[in-house]
Amino acid sequence: MLHSNSITIPDVIHFRKHRRSSDIWLFVLFLTILLLLHSNGFANETRHKKQQTIKGTVVDEHNQPVVGARVFIESRDWFEIDKPNLETTTDAKGRFTLTDEPLHIEGQTLQAKDSQNRMAQLSLPYPSQKHLKQPDLNQLRLQLKPPRRVELEVFDDAGKPVPAALAGIMDLGKTWGIGRTDSAGKIEFRVPHDTDLKYVIALRDGYGADYRAYGLKLEESIQPDAKPPKFPDHPVQLTLDGAQPVKIKLESAEGKPLSGIDIEPLTPLFKPDQPLPMPLMLMFYTTRQLVQTTDGTGTIVFAWIPHWQKQRMYFGVHNKEYIPHRFVYEPAKDKGAFKVQLKPKKDSSEKATFP
Repeated sequence: MLHSNSITIPDVIHFRKHRRSSDIWLFVLFLTILLLLHSNGFANETRHKKQQTIKGTVVDEHNQPVVGARVFIESRDWFEIDKPNLETTTDAKGRFTLTDEPLHIEGQTLQAKDSQNRMAQLSLPYPSQKHLKQPDLNQLRLQLKPPRRVELEVFDDAGKPVPAALAGIMDLGKTWGIGRTDSAGKIEFRVPHDTDLKYVIALRDGYGADYRAYGLKLEESIQPDAKPPKFPDHPVQLTLDGAQPVKIKLESAEGKPLSGIDIEPLTPLFKPDQPLPMPLMLMFYTTRQLVQTTDGTGTIVFAWIPHWQKQRMYFGVHNKEYIPHRFVYEPAKDKGAFKVQLKPKKDSSEKATFP
């Protein structure tokens, strides 16, 4: 268990706002490890007993208070899937108040939205960031502006649109949108105007996956004047140019198939022409859209794994009655298919090891 004085996921999520973009790839790997721990039940179980309150005002482009604006922090930001969002609406003077555990406030992204679809966002400070200038949490100010439109266009290797592809966008630690492409292979997201997006991704069974990462390679980070690529204003095009499906069969120690077991990929994708890995788990953790269930033969096929994924991949077992909770797939050795034997966990003291 990670105790209350340990590094917590919200702490790291806030930390993302202040790291140099050249360190993103290291951060992604570090954050993925924390997510692995969180998903395995080792997250910070010691909740703060105290409550924290933040107050502020929502205004429009002319600095006039906005009545009835929705002010919220998404529960998926603190990786608690079944929790409702922390939210309220502004009063007649545009004021709002939110009170909850510090875990659900510190280091999170505060958002506001009104009936005209104007948006605003603000990164709340975490106490460990003492060297940074921190806003007064009793006088927060969110200024609504028209949203930024982010468009993705997804094609196959023949240049044809790919409908129903799963697509998403995110910054260093927050997913800003997930959806499916339309019949023309397109999808549009709307985010606050100042959102610093770093990743886009699309994938579909049988087609593969593609992503774009807007950051610096490690060797570029040593250059003092190096700047990460800017997220484009035009539609981002992604090409799903082929898959290398991964077939996994789960068996008991006696060789019997294990059906009804949920499995999820945990580690990033690594595309050779991109400067940074794509943190799959961070993107889709709360939506569980990459989770699949073994059939009657104990088999599952991840049919979207891209052909260019040459690095090892870790997969997680959601059923905690079995160990190991995670296992590794080596593309060069396993060549698209392998078996994993699980055994019942005897007691709570028996821990799964990271392969």
